Amino acid sequence: MSADLIRFTAVPSRSWGSGSGRSKDLASGPAWDSGTPGWRLSAATIEKSGPFTRFENTDRITVPVEGELLLLNVDGTEHAMERLRPLRYPGDVPVQASLPTGEVTVLNTFAERDRFGAAVMVVELSKKNSPALGPDQFLVLLQGSAKASFDGGAPEDLDLLDTVAGSEESPAVLGRGFAAVVSFYPLD
Repeated sequence: MSADLIRFTAVPSRSWGSGSGRSKDLASGPAWDSGTPGWRLSAATIEKSGPFTRFENTDRITVPVEGELLLLNVDGTEHAMERLRPLRYPGDVPVQASLPTGEVTVLNTFAERDRFGAAVMVVELSKKNSPALGPDQFLVLLQGSAKASFDGGAPEDLDLLDTVAGSEESPAVLGRGFAAVVSFYPLD
């Protein structure tokens, strides 16, 4: 297995909130003064309705991956979130999750607002054309099937939520389905 492939099943999980679900950190960037990463990519299950953890001076992007509907009340404004549709919002305001149709799995990005930006684009995969993935970019398989090739090596099958880290060599990811291409970048 390539070092640029993060197997979702191999990543340890931890509880988040007050028992609201489990989270797995897929990748993280340089730490700031508190020792907290300047950016982070994670996947989390939301098992019950309740508040999200606040992260001061942080911007978030959440993408529902599994489950039918997630209602997020972000600082008094309700957002009905359907699968594969990203929502950007401040991480330091009150956020309340409701689960009208049951448990939901989400992909989350966190970026320290003064130092880093983040972008998430959900793309349809192709069997012929791979998305370009440079440094500090990640592809997370959200739906369907795909294979990743690194440095001209044999293709490796991806499972759902497996993550391919970009590099100067730009790994190739081909298949059918949908993936999130996540980019982190320093702010000048």
